[in-house]
Amino acid sequence: MEIFVFTVPGAFEWILPTRDDAFQTFFSLDGQRQSAWQPPEMKILKTGDDGRPLLHSDFPWLGSDTPVLREHAVGVLKPDLEQYGEFLPLDCAEPVWLFNVTKVVDALDLDNSTIVPFDDGTIMTIERHVFNPHAIGDAEIFKLPIRASPVYVSGRVAERIRTSGLQGVDFEPVWPGERGAW
Repeated sequence: MEIFVFTVPGAFEWILPTRDDAFQTFFSLDGQRQSAWQPPEMKILKTGDDGRPLLHSDFPWLGSDTPVLREHAVGVLKPDLEQYGEFLPLDCAEPVWLFNVTKVVDALDLDNSTIVPFDDGTIMTIERHVFNPHAIGDAEIFKLPIRASPVYVSGRVAERIRTSGLQGVDFEPVWPGERGAW
């Protein structure tokens, strides 16, 4: 069983909220369905800091915890993703959705993972992931029960998205990963 997180390859488009306080909205997504969702206003960045045009992305990058999909990507992937979450519309000049993962799995082996904590002991970042495969079970997409958890996907899901023809998305292996942590 391999586990991956979303990443952005090369010089593809990003998407950002027009107000910085919207990041708190994204960080607070904790696996609950959002019945009172108020779409934050977003802007797709089409040029880089150097002024060069960015490549078109079916997944404009916001972060590994908040996959954003354009309409074409939703159409292609909805059957694979919808059992693990919901598509939340964003207020943008073109149709885009945030995929809110509602499958939360307490699968991180804290004793064997390498964690960087905040001062209060909560997890700031995970440098080396070790998962309990029994806790993951058959979940192919999930988040951990921590604030701003990345979205984790199985090798099957990562390969399905890679071979779908969609642009601007890639995956980084986190487990067993390069270190072979089983």
